[in-house]
Amino acid sequence: MWLALGLLVAGGVAALIRRGGRETEAVPVFAVREGPLLISVPTGGSIQSRDKVVIASELEGNNTVVWVIDEGTNVQSGDLLLEFDASELIDKRNEQELVVANAEANLVISQEKLGITAGDCEAAMQDREVDLMLAKMARDKYRDGDFPQLKRQYEADIALADEEVQRSTEKLGWSKRLANEGFLTRTELEADELALRRKKIDYEMACTRLNVLTNFTVLQQQSTLDSALRKADRALIRTEWQNKATLRQVESELRARQRELDRATNRYAELSFQISKSKIYAPTNGIVLYTSTVLISRRQWWIKPLAVGATAVPRQELIYIPIESGMVVEVMVPEASLNKIDNGMPARVKIDAFPGRVFEGRLVKIGILPDGQSSQLNPDLKLYKCEIECDFKDVLIRPGMSCDVELVKEEHERALYVPVQCVVRVGGVPRVYVNEHGEWVPRTVRVGLDNNRMIHVMSGVRVGEEVMLAPPVKEAKESAEVAPPKNGGASKKLPHPPQEGAARPASEGGKRPAAEGGKRPAARAKAGPPA
Repeated sequence: MWLALGLLVAGGVAALIRRGGRETEAVPVFAVREGPLLISVPTGGSIQSRDKVVIASELEGNNTVVWVIDEGTNVQSGDLLLEFDASELIDKRNEQELVVANAEANLVISQEKLGITAGDCEAAMQDREVDLMLAKMARDKYRDGDFPQLKRQYEADIALADEEVQRSTEKLGWSKRLANEGFLTRTELEADELALRRKKIDYEMACTRLNVLTNFTVLQQQSTLDSALRKADRALIRTEWQNKATLRQVESELRARQRELDRATNRYAELSFQISKSKIYAPTNGIVLYTSTVLISRRQWWIKPLAVGATAVPRQELIYIPIESGMVVEVMVPEASLNKIDNGMPARVKIDAFPGRVFEGRLVKIGILPDGQSSQLNPDLKLYKCEIECDFKDVLIRPGMSCDVELVKEEHERALYVPVQCVVRVGGVPRVYVNEHGEWVPRTVRVGLDNNRMIHVMSGVRVGEEVMLAPPVKEAKESAEVAPPKNGGASKKLPHPPQEGAARPASEGGKRPAAEGGKRPAARAKAGPPA
């Protein structure tokens, strides 16, 4: 709307005309022009070093700056740049020394305990092996020695008892004969009979002993010895398992003590490293730039300046040292203009410090994702960081300088153009309203890109034709429904100027107020030249 009003003021206001005895308001129009047209994306940017050494804090926790070199100082490699307060780290390192000493003592105790446990396990294993060997020997001794010996002894006793029975039987027979003949008394005969019975009893007892030995004693003794052997074998296996478990427990304790010592030693080394990093030295030659200054120059006003007393968190960037390898221009391009830029496209850079000079460059990098810091300020605004290479050999360029950039997409020496608000899209098809013999006729056109003011019309209109600056909405939609355009031809003519609100422009997308007028305005609003 404001652009249309500006064009009205610049070119004059259409006069009121009389028609049928009544006056109507003037319709703002624009005559199609042909001439030079520049399609570009204007934006602002800043000069930054192409390559730089970034110095960040390597200390853990929040640390206070106790000394910092002045910004802009030209330093040499090895010069002190910044110093943090390391008193707390020194106290922690002294405490960690005691932790390391205790860990070393615990490790020595665990090592000695492992040696003692290993000796006890070996002695217990040897005792169980001896018990198993003795159990095997007892079983073999009884099976191969004691039992055969007793068996032979009992068999010999049976044989002797049998012999004694036979001898006693023969003696009793002779005694009976002598007693019958009167040579022996009855008492002597009864003594021989008693002796025979005793011998038989001895024979039966010998047989019983052999029977008990072979049927009971040997089985009982064999079972007892086998059980003792199995117990000794199980005791050996159990002792072996117990030894393994005990050794593993002691070895696990030893490894834990070793890890404690390693952790304590690493922590001590880390604290020593942190203390050494409390002083930051220049890794290369160059000029000192504070990171906070660079960020504040990019409108990140919430950043606190780097100074004595400021605090820094781990991996916070503190100082930049630019490397003399050239400068680049950093710009922020809105999301709506991404379709107009490509890598390698030319750019024109105007630096505030050098008025009147234009530096040629080219776009070398387009951001993949929107800039997160810009999104924090305005979540609805998506800006993409881009870089432009320029040649600044003949001037002294400093990082942080402000500049205006114009990314040139197309440059036409002779092109047809109209204001962007003249073009509306109905059903996705661009069209303009052309004044044909006093009638406003919608006409389909083929358009190119715009520069936010003028849009390139590639076909559909001629030089000098008048187009409506505030196209209607309702008539445009009705004309599209009644007579859709074919092959770029005109649709149904509108007999009167639009009475409804203005249509949405092809580029800007906002509604503009409508105007009333006759079939042909008495005076036409002329627009200014293209950008």
